[in-house]
Amino acid sequence: FTIPPERDPILHFLATSIMKHGRYAAASRTVTDALLHIHTLTRSPPIPILREAIARVSPAVRVATTKQGARQIVRPVPLNERQRVGKGIRWILEASRGKPGRTLAERVAKEVVAVVKGESGALAQKEQAHKAAMVAR
Repeated sequence: FTIPPERDPILHFLATSIMKHGRYAAASRTVTDALLHIHTLTRSPPIPILREAIARVSPAVRVATTKQGARQIVRPVPLNERQRVGKGIRWILEASRGKPGRTLAERVAKEVVAVVKGESGALAQKEQAHKAAMVAR
C-alpha cells in the first residue's frame, strides 16, 4: 500500500468536507487513516475503491423549487461534476455517522466499502433524489 499523492483532488475535497474549524491537518490525517482502513477491509488499493464509491453515490440532478404566480413548481436541475462529487461525499459522511466504529476514519471506511458492495443508506438517498427528479420533470 502506497500513500497517495498529497494533491489528489478527490482526497483534498474529502478532507475539506471533513474539516472542522479550519483544522485541515487533522482532517487530512482522518482521510489517510480511512484509506488505511479501506485497504485492510478490502486488501486492494483504496483510492480506486474510494473513487468508485463516490461515483456510485453522486447524483446527476437535484430538485429546485421555483415560484410561478401563486404556485410552487418543482423542476430537476442538472448538477456539474464538482456539485455531484460534493453531494456524494456529503451523503457518504452523513451515512457514516450512523455506522458503528470508534473513529470517524473507521466509520467512513466502512461506509465506502458498503457503498461499493451496494449496501449503503447513501445509495438509497441517491435513488430517492433521482425518483423525485423523474416525477418532477
